[in-house]
Amino acid sequence: MRNCKGYVYLELMAAFSVCILLALAILPILEEVLTQRKDIPVRTEAHHLLYERLTAFMDGEIQAVGQEIIYKKRSFELVWKDHGDFPGMIEGCVRYEDETGNWESICDAATK
Repeated sequence: MRNCKGYVYLELMAAFSVCILLALAILPILEEVLTQRKDIPVRTEAHHLLYERLTAFMDGEIQAVGQEIIYKKRSFELVWKDHGDFPGMIEGCVRYEDETGNWESICDAATK
């Protein structure tokens, strides 16, 4: 290994640049994953409330009236509407605010 002079610093700079580019590519993905991870319990609660209300409606326990539900210090809005594609069906939707402040909606249909 004689005359191994030269490109050590250049190779070091190139390797450092590649590491920086990889880190910059991974950080936005990591932030999105962490945000979605915070939204999972809220989304699960919304699904639970929706199917609980749809089941109660099909059993005749409640009427199809829109309402605001406070559950675990979080506000959910339940909205009912006729399902346009299938007569005899009614659609229930739950709206909620996620961790980023955006309004999300989950909908499903049930028989009248």
